[in-house]
Amino acid sequence: MYQKFKDKKIGILDWAIFISILIMALMIFIPQFIWQEEDGFKNLRREKMDIISKAEDFYFELTGEYTLDTNELFSLVESATDSLIADSLFTGNQTIYLNNKIYNVNLDSDFHIIVDTTFSSIEVLKYEVTDTIYTISMLNSETNFLDTLLVNSRLFNRYKSDEKFNEIIAFESIDRLEKQSNYLRRRFHLSDDLIYCPISESNKNKKFILNIEKNKDNDSVFKITSPVTNEDKELRYGIFRYNPGSEEYILGGVKSWAEK
Repeated sequence: MYQKFKDKKIGILDWAIFISILIMALMIFIPQFIWQEEDGFKNLRREKMDIISKAEDFYFELTGEYTLDTNELFSLVESATDSLIADSLFTGNQTIYLNNKIYNVNLDSDFHIIVDTTFSSIEVLKYEVTDTIYTISMLNSETNFLDTLLVNSRLFNRYKSDEKFNEIIAFESIDRLEKQSNYLRRRFHLSDDLIYCPISESNKNKKFILNIEKNKDNDSVFKITSPVTNEDKELRYGIFRYNPGSEEYILGGVKSWAEK
């Protein structure tokens, strides 16, 4: 009887230890998952704010002023970019008719290139190419001897036309991988959903706050603010708190989180 009671007591103790270990593991790992979620949404907010801020810079470059109308903002920047891609001579002072409104803009010849590279993610493409490697001899004017060089097919004609060129000693074809940076394949368009501030999975309907303010020189500067407050904190798993952080902003291209 006593042995059975002792065995039962040990069994309860084992379960208590197991449950304690499980609770401790949850107390360690669950907050980490919440922190990852907080950082993920914070980075997404900052990325959207940066995109809108840069779009405003392009709008200002085109028109000499800022706008609080994101539909106007996105449409004009996209339209100016597409117009310049379609017609490389569409530069300088031009007129764009958009949404029953006339915009007098000033376009630089490389405007579309800057916009494309700004609103895209770089993708490194690899190509397999066949190249010819030439072994050539060139006269060294300092020593008056012949130097032996290895050059590929793209540089060969330049060396061959040089008066110091002597002869082709040998050549061979080789296969190699060539890398190129491509921005256009992952270019994204400026869309209306950019104005919504992602705070959490269940809180995505707040809009960023847009303002045009004056700096110390009385010049207009654009400001975008994330509408995050203490009310946006959420309870998770009954005892843990999801904290999206505090309000952040970009003012005149300067990020508040970069000042700390």
